[in-house]
Amino acid sequence: MGNPTLQRSLELLSRFPLRGQYRLGDLVGLVLRNTSSQVSRQTRENIGLCFADMDRAEQQTLYRDCMRHTCYAITELAAVWCWPVERVLATITSVDVCEEFDSSERSRIILLPHLSSWETFEVWLVLVPTRKRGLRQLLIGLKAGKSLVILPDQKPGGKKAYINSRFFGYSAPATTLVQNPCRKIDCEVFIANMCRSEPPGEFSLQIRPLEHARLAADEISSAQYMNDQIEALARQHLAQYQWGYRRFDAGAYASAK
Repeated sequence: MGNPTLQRSLELLSRFPLRGQYRLGDLVGLVLRNTSSQVSRQTRENIGLCFADMDRAEQQTLYRDCMRHTCYAITELAAVWCWPVERVLATITSVDVCEEFDSSERSRIILLPHLSSWETFEVWLVLVPTRKRGLRQLLIGLKAGKSLVILPDQKPGGKKAYINSRFFGYSAPATTLVQNPCRKIDCEVFIANMCRSEPPGEFSLQIRPLEHARLAADEISSAQYMNDQIEALARQHLAQYQWGYRRFDAGAYASAK
């Protein structure tokens, strides 16, 4: 936590229970969704793009709920970053983990989309940085039988490797960070989600297996399979997906205008 002001603010907020932290998120969300900001504009734009078949009232309801969960993702950091691990884990009241994950003795790649409370999931799994040194650590760790978490729907920055693939019907950059290790290492792959309850205050953990062979296929097939799995999971919790992120190609936004 490099920002002292943020650190002090979260430490103060962490004195409240999780539902109290979400009440602050409700207030911030009310302000944010009624003001013009990059997050609010992008959320509206993504909803209009991906859910054009919804009527205006449905889009507005989804927008309101998305902004609420966007703010929850911020205020709940007080608990995730400042509480003891045991107290954070106690908020996970439902666990639906596939048998393959529990019985696995091989190294594992876990895809963790920007959905719900991915920060809570990371309390018990360490994220490897994706710089060149990080990529070497990634392969070394997998060969040693360790687990690796990857945020698969993060738009690659700069000149990092990516391939365009369909996501909610539109072209979106997809990382090749999943395909590369799958081609080199015989590991198991899963997709995970830490969903907020309604009303919020607890979490439900879900982990499902993915097909290694399809992720290790050619770049186009691998990226499309990965995006399809992320989309299927996001459709289960539409309001909890990070719609404030510029996920699609510029051409997709231009075509919708």
